[in-house]
Amino acid sequence: MDDTRMMILELGSKGYSCAQILLAGGLRLMGRENPDLVRAMAGLAQGVGCSGNICGAVSGGACLIALHTGKGLDNEQPITAGQALMEELLDWFRSEVCAGGEITCDALLGVTQENGVCRLMEPVRCGDLVAKVWEKALALLLAAGIDPSLGREEA
Repeated sequence: MDDTRMMILELGSKGYSCAQILLAGGLRLMGRENPDLVRAMAGLAQGVGCSGNICGAVSGGACLIALHTGKGLDNEQPITAGQALMEELLDWFRSEVCAGGEITCDALLGVTQENGVCRLMEPVRCGDLVAKVWEKALALLLAAGIDPSLGREEA
């Protein structure tokens, strides 16, 4: 098992969702922790609040790109390539991962709620989606000359 899948398995077994895993992994690459950010990413899980809408893995991947390209300080400007990178991620996800079909969590994995607890019908496939998005998001950042192991102030 490669490092990506080990990270996903480790964090998933601790109860983190797809989007949380992507941002926690991104923070780890930079040698950082940010529990508030990771906690906030739970809102994207299972298609935004367990609604089954847009897949949390791809929206989390967009957030991972934005972690490196977005505005975070008053005196900072977003990196202009960020929007194009997020669009490329979404286009890739739609065509390669979803074969041109829907990009919703419900269509990809099936989402149910039992006693107020959100569940995926295909959790193993979710891990595979997270791994693919992780690898694609990092590849996009690197291709744009952005080192995902560095924070904005270090780059």
